[in-house]
Amino acid sequence: MKPLLLLPVLSLLASCVMPGAYLPSRNGADLVLPMHFRADAPHVNASVNRHRPISMLLDSGASVTVLEENLASMNDIAQTGRGTRIKGIHGSAPASQGIMRTLDLGPWHAENVSCYVRASTSRRPGGLGSAILGIDHLRRHCSFVTYDYRSRRVELGFGRAFIPGGSRLTRTPFRMVNGLPMIRVSAGGLSWDAVVDTGSSWGIVIDQSTAARLGQARGGLGMGPGLMLSGVGGSVRADDAGARIIRGPAISLCGQTYADPQLYVMPGPKRIGSRFWHGSRLTLDFRTGTLWLER
Repeated sequence: MKPLLLLPVLSLLASCVMPGAYLPSRNGADLVLPMHFRADAPHVNASVNRHRPISMLLDSGASVTVLEENLASMNDIAQTGRGTRIKGIHGSAPASQGIMRTLDLGPWHAENVSCYVRASTSRRPGGLGSAILGIDHLRRHCSFVTYDYRSRRVELGFGRAFIPGGSRLTRTPFRMVNGLPMIRVSAGGLSWDAVVDTGSSWGIVIDQSTAARLGQARGGLGMGPGLMLSGVGGSVRADDAGARIIRGPAISLCGQTYADPQLYVMPGPKRIGSRFWHGSRLTLDFRTGTLWLER
């Protein structure tokens, strides 16, 4: 499982060339790119410093762009030498600030893109989570981003307003907290903020405290011995962390109510991962602070 929360965000700005559409679009997007899935999470191919394209995790739950050290070296990413720590769901990890001289997503060309380089944890370069495209780059340059889980593509608007459509469309406000999009969720008389986390392979994730307040301090289905939950900050076994799956009361989010939902009780911040978004078109409209969901 990938890192969820990454801080801080650099203030360096990238220079960009805005492209024309790469695939047909119906919502006013300027660029539409193919999207593929690894461990249920969306990825896009990107070229760093003109090297061979790599698969980058499209992670709305990461506030900055991060590459593991071995992959950064293979792609000639310059490190500034300034050390820092990035925060994830299992603690924090050392990292250094870096600069990608160029970053190309299809015909979208950007220069001097800030990133962080952390010590490698994957078994091989290019492993899951070794390259994460944080939401900072998209938010800085895009008016909206649509993660189309149905058609396996990501749609980006650079100057245009998002054009909502579809017969089963709902919306809810989101706000940026520590560089991450958060929405309000309610269930069983409780309400909480959750990260819109496309980089997570799970669905609706709550912590142990919230589960207890929902009357589920114990019980549910364990996630099995030997399952490793890993990300920035290290790894932990699911059984050691008390990770489990429960059935909660009706839950309301994104303008809809879901009866008898499956909830994942896991370490880290409360979040809504890709397993929930699959089968939908999810749009973050940065201009209006609106999340649009088409089921």
